[in-house]
Amino acid sequence: MKEKAKAAGLGGVHLQLIKWGDYPINLSGVDGGAISVTPELVKTLGFDSLTHYQIVHFTNVSRDYLEIIPDMVKEWEETAARFGIAYYPHVSIGWDNSPRIVHSAKVRNNTPAAFAKALRQARNYVDAHPEQAPLITINSWNEWTETSYLQPDNVYGYGYLEAVKEVFVDQK
Repeated sequence: MKEKAKAAGLGGVHLQLIKWGDYPINLSGVDGGAISVTPELVKTLGFDSLTHYQIVHFTNVSRDYLEIIPDMVKEWEETAARFGIAYYPHVSIGWDNSPRIVHSAKVRNNTPAAFAKALRQARNYVDAHPEQAPLITINSWNEWTETSYLQPDNVYGYGYLEAVKEVFVDQK
């Protein structure tokens, strides 16, 4: 695919793996033979970079958002070191899937101000890795049933979007 894209006159293809914990996966599509996602497998499959899908996949989220931020930063550093390819930091607005699951984990105090603090940490990570593209992933635009969304709501209005603007546009 990468060679075909270049041959077609395109700049190429960048493949990013979105990491979902370290759960074993089955690449065959049939039962048996589970293989975990290892650095060797990621390189064999030709991935160029990694990010995460959601913080709930690597830390206990049933606590205050500000307590979770250090776990995010630690996970970014450990993942980058373990896999040896570009890692683009992931920031989540929060997590609460109780609208669809009765016994659910729930991030507390995931306010726009707390989210802005996590975004600043992600910006610091990006600034510390100038050899990489300045890319940060955010979960997500509209995950309403997981209480993880950037869209305006009736609690914080445009607060999460304003936090993005504050950190990346206003540079406060």
